[in-house]
Amino acid sequence: MREYHIGQTVVPYEVEWSPDRSTIGLSMDSSMELVVRAPVEASIEDVGDVLEEKKQWILETLYGLAEQEDPPLDKEYLSGEKLLYNGRRYRLKVYEDDVPEPKLDFDGTRFELRVPNDSPVSVRRKRQAVTDWYVEKATETLPSRADRYIDKLGLADVDIRVQALQRRWGEYRPGEVVLHWRLILAPRKIQDYVVAHELAHFRHEEHSDAFWNTVGTLVPDYRDRREWLRVNGNTLAV
Repeated sequence: MREYHIGQTVVPYEVEWSPDRSTIGLSMDSSMELVVRAPVEASIEDVGDVLEEKKQWILETLYGLAEQEDPPLDKEYLSGEKLLYNGRRYRLKVYEDDVPEPKLDFDGTRFELRVPNDSPVSVRRKRQAVTDWYVEKATETLPSRADRYIDKLGLADVDIRVQALQRRWGEYRPGEVVLHWRLILAPRKIQDYVVAHELAHFRHEEHSDAFWNTVGTLVPDYRDRREWLRVNGNTLAV
């Protein structure tokens, strides 16, 4: 693990070398560990130059993560608890039924979790049923939120996929955008911001002024949505 020093602040970071990259990019998640993604032909000196250029961004992101709200307490998935969906909280009802494994359903006003009536059910099994439902819904609905932005950008042959991502809510890859399934917990306008952000990378790979201008044409209040995600991202947990 390398260290980057900004005055008295020590920022640990690691470098991920990739033959598919042509530029050096930075990211930081709630662990407050900086990740530098660099092309294989880049040198440590090149990385150091980018860190110096992005010094202010590193400090702002580091302090912003430290200010985030604490994640919610672990759920036990009992009747009366609430589950997030598209930014709203819905009450959960749990009842025993003749099912082999826990299964979650949603009727538009509340969640219902059916659990096997012939054996004790662990929190882990209930959480997995909840996660499976979220992943299914995210896979069904999140890609369609990209349609209008794809049209506005004049893009074609864009693949929108949903999966778990370790350090970000969305990721641009050549020809595709990958969205974290947990975005389905966030308000739709936050989902739209992440989608627009990643699609803008089809036009501008770096987070340049031109890139943010493109995001602004798609989502004029993107700064407010970005700030919401920065502050509340930790609460989007199952």
